[in-house]
Amino acid sequence: MEFDFNRKQGRKNFADDAMSTIRMNVAKNPDKTAVLFGDQRLTWGELWERSNRLANGLKGLGLKKSERAIIFLPNCMEYPEAILGLNKAGLVACGGNVRLTGPEVAYQLNDSGAKAIILQGTEQLEVIAGIRDQVPGLAHVIMIDGRADGVVAYDELLAQSSAEEPEPLLAPDDIHLLMYTSGTTGKPKAAARSCKSDYHMANAVCHELGLTSDDVYLAVAPMYAAASMGYTYATMMSGGALAIVPGFVPDQVFGQIEKYRATWVFMVPIMYEWMLSVPADVLDAHDVSRVRHVAACGAPLHGATAQKMIDRFPNAEVSNWLGASEFGFISRFSYKDGLGQEGCVGKPVFDLELAVFDEGGSIAPQGEPGVLYGRGFSMWEGYLNKPEATAEAYRDHEWGTVGDIAKLGEDGNFYIVDRKNDMIITGGINVYPVEIENVLMHHEAVADVAVIGVPDEKWGEAVKALVVPAPGTQVGAADLMDYCRGKLAGFKVPKSVDFIEAVPRSLIGKALKTKLRERYWQNSDVKI
Repeated sequence: MEFDFNRKQGRKNFADDAMSTIRMNVAKNPDKTAVLFGDQRLTWGELWERSNRLANGLKGLGLKKSERAIIFLPNCMEYPEAILGLNKAGLVACGGNVRLTGPEVAYQLNDSGAKAIILQGTEQLEVIAGIRDQVPGLAHVIMIDGRADGVVAYDELLAQSSAEEPEPLLAPDDIHLLMYTSGTTGKPKAAARSCKSDYHMANAVCHELGLTSDDVYLAVAPMYAAASMGYTYATMMSGGALAIVPGFVPDQVFGQIEKYRATWVFMVPIMYEWMLSVPADVLDAHDVSRVRHVAACGAPLHGATAQKMIDRFPNAEVSNWLGASEFGFISRFSYKDGLGQEGCVGKPVFDLELAVFDEGGSIAPQGEPGVLYGRGFSMWEGYLNKPEATAEAYRDHEWGTVGDIAKLGEDGNFYIVDRKNDMIITGGINVYPVEIENVLMHHEAVADVAVIGVPDEKWGEAVKALVVPAPGTQVGAADLMDYCRGKLAGFKVPKSVDFIEAVPRSLIGKALKTKLRERYWQNSDVKI
């Protein structure tokens, strides 16, 4: 299985990558803290040596350049050294969600052709043991905690391997990372990212936030996710420290910020909402004055949530990022001058160009919705094993899209109207759910909401709002529909409202609308 993406046609090759920059950070500050986890600490020199040992150990197992390995780990001390070690061994790393079921992991192993998997302990090992006969290509299972027959012990692999840095195997244009999309429309796709892609992506984050070696990033969101991976690379590029939190517990985050003296943090919007909804005595008990950047990415950030973030972090710049597994980061909007309008995702990140195209393939007029495309060296090279999907995502080998519907505002900012695949077509008119969600989120009785299309004999689809009521409030469906009238065109006002306990979301905060639609479409002859 080889990587062969037509998009490389006519592109220049720059001799730069993140690894060389990180190497220089190690040379300059070997004794500076690189990783914090609980009460454990690794310096940059120690991290570099451990990743050297891992790389040499992987090569000693017989793994060859461009073969794939999955990092099937929760947030842990070993995560950054696994990333670096795989890169140094010339392997392609794949981030694995530890909450995936056996069949889902088997799909990813077989689709990527992974020869090795790094996991933490018996819980992950049981998942792999249950599917081992379904993944004939998997040659090595490497486990950090514990011992088992037929499994390579991580600490023993490092102990018996050389601490010398191996000769570089990956060139800037080589693929070094596969990021699996969330798979909201069918099987997940693996977006292939080159060393060059992630160098430019991480450099953009450093430029946008002004990161230095004195910054401490609180890694509380799952590290396998695209945004988390991007912010991790940026931290390593800047020579700062990664303060890794094993899991997200809303009432513990403020204490973790204070403990690690974090200067910046990233979470998806719903995580901020949960964190900022804890009791006031918890909110006020910890010092967050060192935090200078609070970043949200992965889902729409509603103005009401952004205001809570601004109020709680008075010394920080709050920003909303648009990102994707394919692009890394696309755009950024800062709230330093006010909330702005709902749906605003700001301007392109450093070194990326954006444009909105209409259905005819021309640049859409300002203010008119169309498909958002980008071009730049931080973009992905294509989808593994899916040449049709790669071709569909690109025009002229340069402009690529993940299907976001957007418009360019008069203020020069881009506004997300919706995801193309979430669009509702009612009576032949396009309705974008996020616009309705933005309105409903401003109602005091709404804690969370997802808007979907449901079958309708007259209109094809009708707009339905699935609402999580705010604690201690009472509101009826008719009240919420009335609330939308006057704020939205009539065809956008929900025709019905159902109340639910929670909006199911992926670990990176995206509403699982395919799952929400199932109960409404299961008896329909038409599936949308």
